[in-house]
Amino acid sequence: MNTAAIAPQFVHESEAQRQFARVRMPAKLFVKLDGTTVKFPIEDMSAGGFGIKLGNEDLRRGQVYNGRLVFRIDGFDLAVDVEFVPRNFTGNDGRCGCEFQNLGANEISVLRYLITSFLSGELVSAGDVLNTLSRENFTKARKGKGSQALGFFASARAMVVSLVMMTVGLIAVAFIGYQLWQIYFVTTAESAMVASENVPVRLPKDAKVTTLVEAGDQVEAGQAIASFDAPMLSYVNDLVGNGNYTVEQIEELLGQSVRGTLTSPCDCKVLNMLPAEDQYMSKGEKLAVLAPTDASAHVIARFNFEDGGDLEEGQSVTLRMPGGDTQTGRIESLFVDSETPNQPGNAINALIEADEALPMQSVGRPIGVTVDVFQMAAVDGLIDRVAGQ
Repeated sequence: MNTAAIAPQFVHESEAQRQFARVRMPAKLFVKLDGTTVKFPIEDMSAGGFGIKLGNEDLRRGQVYNGRLVFRIDGFDLAVDVEFVPRNFTGNDGRCGCEFQNLGANEISVLRYLITSFLSGELVSAGDVLNTLSRENFTKARKGKGSQALGFFASARAMVVSLVMMTVGLIAVAFIGYQLWQIYFVTTAESAMVASENVPVRLPKDAKVTTLVEAGDQVEAGQAIASFDAPMLSYVNDLVGNGNYTVEQIEELLGQSVRGTLTSPCDCKVLNMLPAEDQYMSKGEKLAVLAPTDASAHVIARFNFEDGGDLEEGQSVTLRMPGGDTQTGRIESLFVDSETPNQPGNAINALIEADEALPMQSVGRPIGVTVDVFQMAAVDGLIDRVAGQ
C-alpha cells in the first residue's frame, strides 16, 4: 500500500460550512401556524440562525415565517421578533435548522449580546440589555473613494484652491518671520525729526506784534517777517540815562510809540513762526526760528536707554520720510539725554547724517529711524535669551 500517494486534506468545519458559533441556551420560539400559535423549544442558537424540534408540526423548506424568540432574564421574558427560513431537516430526531432573515439592528445587537454573554459565562441583566439597545452598536459605512478621474473644471478648481492656500501659508510664514526679525534684530527710535542750523528771532522790546510770514515760507535776507509797535515808555530808561531831556520832553515821549519791522538775517526757511496779529509780546520772547538755505539738514533721533548696547557711532541706519520714501544714513555721534548732569539718563540721542542730502522742506518734520543690529553679538544675545527661558 502506497501511503505516500495519499495527500490528506484537512478542512475546518467553520471554513467550509459554519460561519457562526452554535450555542445551547434556554429559549423558546412561538410561531403562528394556520391561526394557532405553536411553541418550539430552541435546541441551539447562533448569530445566523437556530435549531428547533418540530415534534408533530411541519414547516416548509424555504418558506419565510414570522416568529418570536423568548428569553427568560431576571424573572421576566425578553421577546425578539424575527423572520426565519427553514433550511435543513433531520429525519431521525425531527430537528429543523432555521436561518434568520431581515434582522434589524436592534435584534442583531440583542442576539449578539446574549450569545456573547452566554459563551463568556457572564450574568445577563435587564439593565445590560437596555444599555445595549440604547447605544450605537454599528458604525456607518465608509464613503467609497471614487476612482473616476476629475474633469477639467474640477481639476482646475482644485489647483486654484491649492495655489491660494499655499500663497496664504507663505504670506503668513513671511509675516511671522518679519515680525520676529523686527523684534530681535531691529532697533526703532522712539522719536526723531529733521533738524538743521537755525537762527532764532527775538523781540528787542515789549511791543504789539503782527507777523507777516508763516511757517514753511522761504524768505530773503532783509525781508520783513513781522512788524511791531513798541510804546516809547520802553525807551525811557535809556533816554533818561543820557541826561539830555527835560521832564516835559520825557512826558511827551511817554505818549508816543515806536514802529518798526523785524527782518530776516539771511536767505532762510521759516521753521517756526508764532502767529500774531497786533498781539502784545514781551522783550526777548522768541518769535520765529529760521534755517539758512545753505545749511545742511540732519536727523536727531531719541532711542530707549536700554537699546544703547545695540548702537554705536558709524552704524548704518534707515530713514523713512513722511511720504514713505526711505534712504540710508550713519550715526555721527551719541550722547545721553540726562536731566541731571553727570547722572545716568533715561534716553540716548543720536545725531544722524543722511547719505543723500535731505531737502530743507523736511526740516522740523518727524522722520522714522530704524537700526539693523544684526551681527554676531545679536545672535549670541538671542541664544542667551532663549537658553534663559
